[in-house]
Amino acid sequence: MPSNHKLYELGDLFEPPEGAEIRQVLQTDLFERTERSVFGAATLVSDKFADVDGACCCFLRLPRGEAHIARFVLLGAYSVESCPSGGWLIKSMDAAAAAYWIPQAPVMRGIDLHRRITSERAAPPVGFKVSPAEVTVDIEVPEDSHLDCAFWRLPAGPCELLAGLERPLVLERQPVFMWGSHTVLRGPADVYVYLVHGQVYENRYEWRYHWKICAENEAYSLYLALHGLELATGKRFYGLLKRQVLFSVISRQSEDGGWRHGEWSDFMESHYRMHNGAVLLLEAALEERPDGAVRGALERAAAFTSRHTDRLSLGLWFLHDSLEEDIDLLRKSGSRLIPSRVLGKSPATKLILNTHLDAIVVLDRYREVTGENRYVEHVESARAATRALLALRPAETLYRLVYRAVRLTLVPEAEAKRMPLALRAVRRAAREYLLPRLHKIKRRFPRMVMPGGLIERHLSMPHFDVNYQTVNLMDLVRLWRRFPADGYRGIVAGAVRSVADTSLLKYWIESRQRQALGYWLEALYHLCTFDPAAEYRRYMAEAMLIAEDLSLGLPPSLLGANPEAVRPRQQIPCPSPTDARLRIASLRCGGTQEFLVVNASATEIGLAWEAGASPALTWTMANGQPIPTGISPSSVPPRSWLLGKR
Repeated sequence: MPSNHKLYELGDLFEPPEGAEIRQVLQTDLFERTERSVFGAATLVSDKFADVDGACCCFLRLPRGEAHIARFVLLGAYSVESCPSGGWLIKSMDAAAAAYWIPQAPVMRGIDLHRRITSERAAPPVGFKVSPAEVTVDIEVPEDSHLDCAFWRLPAGPCELLAGLERPLVLERQPVFMWGSHTVLRGPADVYVYLVHGQVYENRYEWRYHWKICAENEAYSLYLALHGLELATGKRFYGLLKRQVLFSVISRQSEDGGWRHGEWSDFMESHYRMHNGAVLLLEAALEERPDGAVRGALERAAAFTSRHTDRLSLGLWFLHDSLEEDIDLLRKSGSRLIPSRVLGKSPATKLILNTHLDAIVVLDRYREVTGENRYVEHVESARAATRALLALRPAETLYRLVYRAVRLTLVPEAEAKRMPLALRAVRRAAREYLLPRLHKIKRRFPRMVMPGGLIERHLSMPHFDVNYQTVNLMDLVRLWRRFPADGYRGIVAGAVRSVADTSLLKYWIESRQRQALGYWLEALYHLCTFDPAAEYRRYMAEAMLIAEDLSLGLPPSLLGANPEAVRPRQQIPCPSPTDARLRIASLRCGGTQEFLVVNASATEIGLAWEAGASPALTWTMANGQPIPTGISPSSVPPRSWLLGKR
């Protein structure tokens, strides 16, 4: 072998040699994670599953250093083939031997001291050979990057895990919108785009500093997508992937119960929306199955959420990030906050609405899952603050004038060009002069719910961000579901109309605003599972058409396994169509199960199912016309939808 080659035998990764120093990272009755050094300075993270003998996943990281060719070798007679679920399968000629799955090609990464990803690029093979004696793959490793690889060993003999990977349903390969990065997950192999060396990252770079951070809301969307696919397919492999995501999050938890992110600074500040994603994940996992490690992590995480608050004149307020607790750090981080004491808050508190609403839901869900009432007072005080804040309506005439001008800035360019000259002048003035100064009006006359239904995200930041309208709506509906007596119906209806009955959707489509459009679907999901109104189903179908046109993917909740909306015992498998062009939303409202089937193509598509269909559905067409009871539709019209109920 040439001198610039280094040999890495794949079989050695899964069987530590005698005397190897192994550090146990985490262990439960069903899952064990260990870490050790291999091949000199390389690090190996290994995940084993106690209930599936022989199944193991390894993350290998080769360190920066001398440039070389990494030769990966698997001894024996094997075939290499593309895997229908993504990645590659290496199968032994001996049917009784273990098989291997490589879900993603190796990736060269830059990693900083805080384990943020600073760069990524593909590491294509420079050599490949299959012989009766071995399989070898050569990867060129430069001196300035780590090389990351993930490998699965699948159990020997007839293996349901291997069979599941080789025969995916249509539903498994359809795109899922990820809550953190707003990117798309397509099947089990894509899990390892987000799960990197045992930690879950967002699949996007922070726009200012160009680094990728670990993010627990991304992990929760992964978990719910996998849970929905597990429910739909019955495949055991999804349970193992869920376990990996869950314990990868737990293994990163700090001693004080929180998670740190460093999205905006080297202070490694904690972002509480992301932290709360971990709490929701732990709550979902504990509700599925009792586990001491999960319960302990959840108790510490919920306590962390409860501690990070401010006291307003209206009641308790949950903070958005840890920088709000130290105004000096806030300034050093480059935040554009303008300190104030509006509504009796501390100067550094940003009064960001969506994180506050999310924290209330998280702590009340803790009560629901654990039966403990330790945070009831926190929740009651925060609810009171929310009701009071959202009820504020000062300076109505002023705000009506201001938001008429604001609305002009949200008109798509094609429509704006057809406006009268005077309106175009107002639109330009609003963009250049009003929006940068809007925060001054909000501080003088504090208000969140605006004329026309827009809901502001914050009261203390100098920028205007309409892209959070659907996030605010989603979180408000989640809160309303838990506390119907708090009376948010009018605000919710106004917020929906502010999107559905205006040109705002076209504005987001034109600007390709993935966050706003993805969360519009998620908000509508929560509305459809809470309120039987037909208009919400129509809005959902129209939003699914937009999502397909923009390759946005559908949020994981639409697979029907979000435990906030549908408790585990009520969840029903999402059916898988035979035609990959059809998109499905699994909904449940009260005791009624619903399936929304959308055809975004320009041709009629036959309606047939490969798995999970119920014969006892009552169908309605897009125009509201019912299909006679007992008759199943044979097709879905182009650019249209059907709604089935039982």
